[in-house]
Amino acid sequence: MPRRIEPFAPGSLVLLRRKAGLTQAQLGAAVGVSARQIASYEQGAHAPSPRRLRLMARALRTSAHELAGVPAGEESLADLRRFAGLDRVDVAALLDAALSDELGRATEWKLQAMENGRAVTAWLSREALQEIIPALAKIYRVPVRTVRRSWFRSFPEQGYLLRAPRTAGREQGQRRAGSGAWEELTRRQRAYLVACFREDQQAEKRAAGNRAAGHAAQWRRIPFTVRADPAFAGYTHIQERLRAEGWHDAGAGATLHALARRDLLRVSEDEVEVFPLGFVPRVVVEMTRAGRACVRAGLKERPAGHAPGDLLSQWLWTVLVKVAEAGEAGLAEDALWGRAKFYLGTGYRPGGALSRGFIDCLPDGGNGHKERVYRWVVTAAGRDHIRHHVADYRELYPRIVADTAVERVSEN
Repeated sequence: MPRRIEPFAPGSLVLLRRKAGLTQAQLGAAVGVSARQIASYEQGAHAPSPRRLRLMARALRTSAHELAGVPAGEESLADLRRFAGLDRVDVAALLDAALSDELGRATEWKLQAMENGRAVTAWLSREALQEIIPALAKIYRVPVRTVRRSWFRSFPEQGYLLRAPRTAGREQGQRRAGSGAWEELTRRQRAYLVACFREDQQAEKRAAGNRAAGHAAQWRRIPFTVRADPAFAGYTHIQERLRAEGWHDAGAGATLHALARRDLLRVSEDEVEVFPLGFVPRVVVEMTRAGRACVRAGLKERPAGHAPGDLLSQWLWTVLVKVAEAGEAGLAEDALWGRAKFYLGTGYRPGGALSRGFIDCLPDGGNGHKERVYRWVVTAAGRDHIRHHVADYRELYPRIVADTAVERVSEN
């Protein structure tokens, strides 16, 4: 549910007026009301209109946010209108002129329903929101992302409509870029890059099955060579691959640095203990995103668990199924770990991008405890996604077996 917004914070007005050195009469004159009316604002008996709120903020050399007691970034849709100094009648007229005829009339009553968290049927589509949100941003003179965030707080179940879909054009562009880089490499450079890529993918598989694997910045760093006699240090996995293909020789350093200059690899050094030599230098390589894309384009391989279009990755689909299996009782809040909740849960993930809003963490009212217990449940958007794509996922990830749970969710 969206945060309940108080239209005005009377205590803030008293402090700000005194800080500005104004009497109630002086502030009233600047706003166009009596000193008695200012006193009623300060006592919390009345709230100023949007226009008067804006005039007071100007007279006190502050912001409407501070007068209303609403932190920047937490505005509701009603707050944005109020801080712009506009009534619903004003916004309805401006919005109606900005929208296409297909969306119907923008009326004061529709705005009131929207601000109170009641969805307007005619505005429940991606195309409608692509018109309405930029139009409101222009009317309120705020960035589009500000209106998006306020809308999402009021209508979290519409997050999947606001999230920009992953387009086939973008994927094709990435493949073309990788293919172009691959064509510029020599046969030797390709062999080295593929050998590093294969070990990178093995490290990724090991990390996926080990919670204690740590951050990718650590486990993606793959040993390439140990600067010591192979009789003591042996050969690394990458060297063994290159030796089997006939590419391993003394010119490895030049090849690695050529790949690093193209930003396909990162090359660094650390130390490792080798008995009985003690600590000796070791060369470590790390695949970049561009490097992985280059190899996949050259070998025409699709990433493991990669989902086309708007489908989830294998990792996220597994999490969604896990929540679905819990049914109406929900899944304990601490049962989800890692970053999956940021990509699936209602809200914003790090960096300010919209999540998919397929699951939400809600209080369990029937637990009998004084302290609320929160549990993960599938949202309406999540059920809709499962309903439309369950067959696709069964074909894409046949090993994830949760037919009973998925069927139950998709039928609700």
